[in-house]
Amino acid sequence: MGSEKMSDLEERGSSYIAPVDSPRIAVLWMVFGSVCFGTMNALVKWTSFHADVWMIIMVRSAVIAFAVAIFATSRGLSLKVSDKRTMLLRCVVGLIAMILYFTALGRIPIGQAVTLQYTAPLFVALLSGRVIRERVEPVVALLVGTAFAGIVLIVSPDLSSIDSDALLALGSGFFAAMAYMYVRELRNTDSASSVVFWFAAFSVVGSIFQALPDVAGLEWKTIAALIGIGIGAGGGQVGITMAYHRANAAWVSAFSYLTVIVATFYGFTLFNESLGASDWLGGLLIVGSGIALIFMAPPGDS
Repeated sequence: MGSEKMSDLEERGSSYIAPVDSPRIAVLWMVFGSVCFGTMNALVKWTSFHADVWMIIMVRSAVIAFAVAIFATSRGLSLKVSDKRTMLLRCVVGLIAMILYFTALGRIPIGQAVTLQYTAPLFVALLSGRVIRERVEPVVALLVGTAFAGIVLIVSPDLSSIDSDALLALGSGFFAAMAYMYVRELRNTDSASSVVFWFAAFSVVGSIFQALPDVAGLEWKTIAALIGIGIGAGGGQVGITMAYHRANAAWVSAFSYLTVIVATFYGFTLFNESLGASDWLGGLLIVGSGIALIFMAPPGDS
C-alpha cells in the first residue's frame, strides 16, 4: 500500500549524481503521486462491487511485480534477498495491511478510509521506541495523542459504539507502520527494488489461490480497473519518490496528505459519499498531527 516509496531513496551507487533541488517540481511530482494514489483508491472502491479483495490484491501486485522485474533487468539490478527473516516479516505485515485497507475501502467512505490509513506515520512514532529502539520525544507523544483523539472521533463519534469497518482502516494503518519499520531495517541489507518486488510477489502468492476461481467470470471493465489499480499504485510510488529527489524530504512529505483530499473528492463526486462533522474534525486532527510530526523529524531521519 506505498510503504516502499521512502526506501527508494536508499538505493544509490557511489557514482550517483543527485538532481538539483526544485521545490516547485517536487510539489508537481507530489501532486501527481497523490492523484495516482487517490485514483487507485477510487478504483479499489469501484472494483470492490465487482471483485473481491483477493482479486484486487493479486492483480495489483502482479502488475507491480512485473514492472519492477522489467526495471531491475533493464538496469542490471539484483533482486536477491539478504535478510530473509526481516523481508518475510515485512511481506506478512504489508499483506495484512493491504487486506484490511482494501476491505475497508469497500465498506466506508474513501476519505474516511484514507485518513485512518494515514495514521501509519503516527504509529511509527509511537512504536519506534519499542520496536527499533529509537527515542520518542515527549512532543511527539503529544502529537500522537492528538491524532488518536481524531481517530476516536471517526471510529466512535458518539463514544458509545464503535464502527467496526472503520477499525479495519485503522488496523491497516497499524500494520502499515510495522511494514515501514521493517523496510527501515532492510535498507541496510537489501535494495529498494528487491523490497518492492518481493512484497508484490509475496502478495500474489498470498492471494492467488483465493482469486483464481473467479478469474474466468471477470468482465473486461473489471479487468481494466484492476490493471488500473496496479498502474495507479506504481505511478503514486514514482511520483512521491521523484518528489523526494527534488526537495527537502520533511517539507515535501507534508504534501503527501493531498491524497486524502483527492480521495475525498472522488468519494463526493463518484460515490455520493458524505462525511459528518466528527469525521472532518477527526481528519483535521490526524492530518494536522501528521504534518507537524513530519516537520519535527530530525534532519538525519528526514
